[in-house]
Amino acid sequence: MESNRVKRILVAVDESPRSIKVVERAAEIAGLLHAKVILVHVRQKVPDVLGEPFYQNLFNHYMHSAEQATAPLQVMLEDKGIDHEVLILEGDPAQAITEAASNQKCELIVMGTRGLSNIAGMALGSVSHKVLQVMDRMVLIVS
Repeated sequence: MESNRVKRILVAVDESPRSIKVVERAAEIAGLLHAKVILVHVRQKVPDVLGEPFYQNLFNHYMHSAEQATAPLQVMLEDKGIDHEVLILEGDPAQAITEAASNQKCELIVMGTRGLSNIAGMALGSVSHKVLQVMDRMVLIVS
């Protein structure tokens, strides 16, 4: 019989300051449960219609921004002794988060109420709302 214990926690982050609170909360839970954290950042997709060198320049810019956003969060997890890995994905954030949670076999998703877009959604941001609607596993929303 398979255990219901949470072994893998997907933590969705962006470039907003709220991501620090999200990772802090996820690290607390991971520490208590001895779970691995999968830190996920979804970057914008580079339009296919761009030719070179514009495509590569924009791709490099998006990757650099994603790496800068996740680097201090990785350090935070390392300092707390939390086993983790980082996934930088592209495309629609809600879809990428839900697919990553399934593919990585995460039992819990931790994410913020809103990220960079404070206009979208009254109580919840549009990404967190979409994730809540489609996921078949636990989702913790950190405000």
